[in-house]
Amino acid sequence: WGSKPLGEFSDYENNTGNGTVHGSFRIIVNKLKSLNANAKIIFITPMQRVDFVYINNFKNNAYGSYRDKKGQNLESFANAVKDIARFEHMPVVDLYHAKKMDHAHLVKFKRLKDPLSSEYKNFKYPDFIDVPFNPETDEYPYPVEASDVTYDGLHPSDKGYKMITNLLVKEFSKL
Repeated sequence: WGSKPLGEFSDYENNTGNGTVHGSFRIIVNKLKSLNANAKIIFITPMQRVDFVYINNFKNNAYGSYRDKKGQNLESFANAVKDIARFEHMPVVDLYHAKKMDHAHLVKFKRLKDPLSSEYKNFKYPDFIDVPFNPETDEYPYPVEASDVTYDGLHPSDKGYKMITNLLVKEFSKL
């Protein structure tokens, strides 16, 4: 959500091109309709996320969606997807606002060095938000037992995929 501006809903309505997320969605929807005018399209919003650390490169990490990125927040993007789906009279699976898929349920904890003791400690959300992570010296913060809806704060676990599947099946059954 940080690399392209969200833009305005009018970018979608007026087909302004790929300069904004709204405009880009117009291009995508138009292309899908041109390929198959009878295709059933189900929109899916992004999930919330907490701090991500790539297991093979700790320097590849990012804050969760509880923080704005380049002045934008992920919830605005989720709401844009919902607005476009509503405008198009198409169904939407709202992962961002789904029960038990919020920040507090994504991981059971994040294991970090306690700033007071320098000992590793399991911090639950939101307690880990301002606890520093040093990719040069710290251990991977999401051991297997931290997994809940995601493995690593970003990517769905088996449990997360089951939740997503259940939401999708509910929409597919309406088609």
